[in-house]
Amino acid sequence: MAGIELQKRTIFSTRKRENLELKFEQAYQASKKEATHHSENVAQIIQAAVAVMVRNAFYVGDFSYLSKNLIRKLFLDGEVPASVRHLCIYFEDYFTPEEWSTIISHLYKDEKEYSQLTEEARSHIAPLRPALTSGVQTGERKLNLKASFLDGNNKMHSWSLSNVVTCLTTKERIDLLNIFGELTIFQKDGLRQFTEVVWMYFAVDERLRDFDTRDEKDPFHKPKETVQNQPENASINKQSAEKSVSNDRDEEKTIDDQPTTSVQPPVNQSKQTSQSKKKTGKTPTDHMPSMKNLTASGKKQKKEKDLKIEKVLRKGSGKKKNRKRNRRK
Repeated sequence: MAGIELQKRTIFSTRKRENLELKFEQAYQASKKEATHHSENVAQIIQAAVAVMVRNAFYVGDFSYLSKNLIRKLFLDGEVPASVRHLCIYFEDYFTPEEWSTIISHLYKDEKEYSQLTEEARSHIAPLRPALTSGVQTGERKLNLKASFLDGNNKMHSWSLSNVVTCLTTKERIDLLNIFGELTIFQKDGLRQFTEVVWMYFAVDERLRDFDTRDEKDPFHKPKETVQNQPENASINKQSAEKSVSNDRDEEKTIDDQPTTSVQPPVNQSKQTSQSKKKTGKTPTDHMPSMKNLTASGKKQKKEKDLKIEKVLRKGSGKKKNRKRNRRK
């Protein structure tokens, strides 16, 4: 997209509604200046609006009907390309029945074609619509949602969303996150980052996952059909990079919880024999005559002196001074 691009960080991390709406408007105005890619840029704006609706379903704040006037203009003026016409069903609540009929005529041949091509998707989205358009939500506490998706190469890709609440059922959360699989704007090096959700948990306790489609005991288990098996001889670096994705519940521990072990080298006996006999801090025992009467630092203890005896000995050993006395003659 030319000019201002609606990136993943902008869509999921912008806290204030008015700031995010401003980003959408700036992206549209920048797109109009480059007419050659305008249709492609409008398609990205529509996809970004759907992504915001998914965020709104989990988020504590109100991002419902974001940039409603801009979205209405794009559809009513016929600027939405056919490449994203299947996403129009997410915005039906933005229009009156008469306006909706006009939009259908822009995107499809007739009402019959629209009904046939979108019947399954509409039935799938119907129970999710209240969450997609919900306002401010409250919960016991604000949580962090963390999930893992398969990317375009069937490799795991992690994603997180802060300040969420747990007001939905597990089935609703799976269906909402799988909406990302219909969007193509989230790519890295030309590779789609979201194709299908695998597991999700709330950050209060990551060892308690809400669901894991790889677990056979999980009611939402999905057999591996298209997932490519990873090579058994993968390097240790790749395994450490993907350690956030565990094979089962028993391996779901954080890095801080994992015990660390160190391999101690074998004792070198030759070094032991060459060591000094007097070892610092060695406690003397009856079996070690050479170590008797030593202090903890390996020095001999000083004998306590009897001051009286020392004084007597000193007097006895001392020589008397020859004093010349004046004799009277």
